[in-house]
Amino acid sequence: MKAKEIILRAIKGSGRPPSRPAAALLSGATWTFRQRNLTLKEALDQPELAAGIICEINRTVKSDIVWPGSGFHNLLVHIFGGKIKFRPQGNIDVDEPAFGSISDLDHVDLARIDAHEWIVHIRSIIGAVSQRIGSDYLIGTSCWGPFTLAGQFYGVERLMSGLYKDKQGIRALMEVMTEVCFRYLAPAVERGAAMLSIAEPTASGDLISLKHFEEFVAPYLQKVITRLKEQDAFITLHICGNIGDRLYLAPQLGVDLLSVDYKVDLAQARRVLQGKIALAGNVNPVLLKDGSAAQVRAAALKCLEAAYDDRFVLMPGCDIPPAVPLENVVAFINCGAGRPF
Repeated sequence: MKAKEIILRAIKGSGRPPSRPAAALLSGATWTFRQRNLTLKEALDQPELAAGIICEINRTVKSDIVWPGSGFHNLLVHIFGGKIKFRPQGNIDVDEPAFGSISDLDHVDLARIDAHEWIVHIRSIIGAVSQRIGSDYLIGTSCWGPFTLAGQFYGVERLMSGLYKDKQGIRALMEVMTEVCFRYLAPAVERGAAMLSIAEPTASGDLISLKHFEEFVAPYLQKVITRLKEQDAFITLHICGNIGDRLYLAPQLGVDLLSVDYKVDLAQARRVLQGKIALAGNVNPVLLKDGSAAQVRAAALKCLEAAYDDRFVLMPGCDIPPAVPLENVVAFINCGAGRPF
């Protein structure tokens, strides 16, 4: 059975576990390019080279999901007037938000997304990877969710303050961010991205209450997920931190695969979700970076023992750092293959 078939069975559920545990990275763009000493900016400027590296590295790693176009979320802030910085090794930082006030929403031109050269290159990378390995592996890409986009575009402190002091303004901001998320992700489906990952680190239980999640996050996630699934895409949702109090909402949002942070109890998550959607997680990325291959395997086996069933995918608890040793990633992905659970 091909990797693509195994991961699709895990996402859809078949009533019995696949022939081996499904296993995949979550994003992994900066890590992948670092294996060939390429920065995100260099990858962006050389889409053909970037696509080749992604395919080459996955021939070694064998992640069931391959994520071309991931890691570039903060480019959207630049496109709409904010200031960003490419790290020599690592993801893209936002130095200055795109919006100084809610009134800046009146001047948003969403056509900028499709017209920007960098977005064209990202979609080219997705298409090239899909053509080369899309028959064997599930191809995905990713974007910040509406709430995290709001924090990047407007500033996290102003966003959090607005939840109390300017609810109307924040709702208007969320509507625009929902549209930005959709406009960024939807064209990727035509290029071969069958899985769309929405990341909402700013919606973590470590940052906002369940009440605010229900009011300012869930409705907009549900809206964008519904529209993206109309494009026949599968949806992964990843929220950093401890989300134990909001796990139950994931099936209501239309999510196909919920990726959880290492802080989440996998056994509890499995009980709460009740097989309604697939669950992924949740080895600590820091362990992947600093631990031995044996320690990585032990942690992965612990995850499998806690949650393995027909709708489970072994994943890191978040994107992995660029400095993770290749042998640890290989050990992680291979863990559990052929083992009875």
